[in-house]
Amino acid sequence: MEEEFTVSRLSALIKRSLEINFGHIKLTAEVSALKIHSSGHAYFSLKDESAVIDAICWRSTLQRIKHQLENGLKITCFGKVSSYQMQSKYQFIVERFELAGVGNLLKILEERKQKLAKEGLFDPQLKKNLPKFPKIIGVITSPTGAVIRDIIHRVKQRFPTRVLLWPVLVQGSEAASQVEKALDGMNSLSESHRPDVLIVARGGGSFEDLMPFNEENVVRAVFRSKIPVISAVGHETDTTLIDYASDLRAPTPTAAAELSTPDKLQLIQDLEKFSFQLKFSAYGILKRSRLKLKAVGLINVGWFLSDNKQRLDIASERIEKNLQNFIDQRKILLAKLQLTQPIFKYNLKEIDEKLKFAFMNVMKNSWHRLDIAVNSLESCSYLNILRKGFIWAETPSHKPLNSAKEAQKFSRFQLNFSDGPLTVYTQQQISFCDIKSEN
Repeated sequence: MEEEFTVSRLSALIKRSLEINFGHIKLTAEVSALKIHSSGHAYFSLKDESAVIDAICWRSTLQRIKHQLENGLKITCFGKVSSYQMQSKYQFIVERFELAGVGNLLKILEERKQKLAKEGLFDPQLKKNLPKFPKIIGVITSPTGAVIRDIIHRVKQRFPTRVLLWPVLVQGSEAASQVEKALDGMNSLSESHRPDVLIVARGGGSFEDLMPFNEENVVRAVFRSKIPVISAVGHETDTTLIDYASDLRAPTPTAAAELSTPDKLQLIQDLEKFSFQLKFSAYGILKRSRLKLKAVGLINVGWFLSDNKQRLDIASERIEKNLQNFIDQRKILLAKLQLTQPIFKYNLKEIDEKLKFAFMNVMKNSWHRLDIAVNSLESCSYLNILRKGFIWAETPSHKPLNSAKEAQKFSRFQLNFSDGPLTVYTQQQISFCDIKSEN
């Protein structure tokens, strides 16, 4: 008599038989029809040239594996064959897997690179400029590795700036999703906490270790970031797809810290140089002003305009003193920058712009006052008086002669006309009054 089975019993026996006879086997195949369920389990097919078998990888297993499943990936799986009683189908339960070959993966990456390039994600014209003086530098990396310590140390040396860390895994199956969330999270922070520049970094590793930074979701997250992104993944010879999408690639994490910050010592040297140029320009302006005054004849008639000349000298000294005080105050402001401070509170770009604006105002006001003084002095110049037909007499030592009697005491004296001087000799008994009477 034939044995009678229930459907449940038969399915259970088939399941047991499959697991006993095909337990713990190794299978090399290509991934296709991949679907990641909301539960975190991966459902896909494994295929070769002539056959296909359904496969499943539980969420707990995916979290332990450093590689990420994707269609077209050739892998070597380790697991067992089982069945799903609700649908009368057998499937391969993947307990772990490895990449079957780097060559196959490189082909997939090249195809992905071409696809993203056609979409414009690597367009150089869309790259954002890095801020010159960042107030906050965001770093997306592992919180326990040497990378974050190197970045903080280098930033502290160059330019004391706040460093905001968003901790993530930098390898494994969940690394890509964590990096993507970190990029979006940094961009969604409030304006007062949002970084001015982002550094996505990890240390060196194998080709497989760097795979999370080749994932399409990470590349797209870098591209859509409104904050400029510096990629610093691996060593100088390593290249990942986020290097093409980022606004700037750094060969190492330490180099990324240097690229994102200005050099404090160089800034101080530049300020010293700029201060010297300001002083030199001010002295040049004053020197040219004195030459202009000399051109209108004020040097020879200082006795005639002594009050105005003194006021001009006082004004010039005041301008020089105020300019020097202004420069010294800016030097003191910059000197307050201490390497031990976590945040640099002063915006050097604003200081630089205010310094230039203030200098232009000082020079503009100085030129205005100088023009007024020159016009006033020119209106009082003796040349204007001589052009009206008057003559100015002076001794050989250029002292004024106020009478003919006084002029007769000298063997010669000088008469100044509007077009030049004329020397008069008294040996011929010709006095100044005689010349005047003849005219």
